Amino acid sequence: MTEQVLILALGATRKRAVVEDAAEVVARGGRVTVLITSAADWRRERFAPGVRVVDLTELEGRRLPLRVERAVLYRAPRLAFRAVGRGRLAGWTKRAGRAYERRIADRVHRRVFLPAYHRLRNDLVPQRLAERVVTETAADLLVVADPASIPLAARIVRQSPALRVGYGLPYLTPAAPS
Repeated sequence: MTEQVLILALGATRKRAVVEDAAEVVARGGRVTVLITSAADWRRERFAPGVRVVDLTELEGRRLPLRVERAVLYRAPRLAFRAVGRGRLAGWTKRAGRAYERRIADRVHRRVFLPAYHRLRNDLVPQRLAERVVTETAADLLVVADPASIPLAARIVRQSPALRVGYGLPYLTPAAPS
């Protein structure tokens, strides 16, 4: 039976260890899934063929709240300023539009929307991820590659208590024969 390994690398702090652990699992004939926060953090790393890399931002989908927020705070006012700013008012509306974005929209985005969005996202996403990743992967081993992955690992372990967990492949003891 092939070994199924799930590696949580949400913090991207131990990239080389994650790449090496994933390659070792594939070399032993196992299947490995690496869960990362953002592909941009891993763009210089090359995983061995056969390693499935799952990007957290892809699992979140298209992030409808962010698209709606951009439309309300930025796109709609730009259209309004553009509609008003024809003829003699063009220079004034361009300056007013930039001032609106800098003084109002950016501040609302940073001080109101982002904190609320991250608070909600942090509560919902790990729960959805834990359920989805565990059911898709059906892992035998869970490797928690960095400290940022510990909360998600705790949720996964609560759902699958029989799962073997370690901070890296060298720290996991071989399964006892049954």
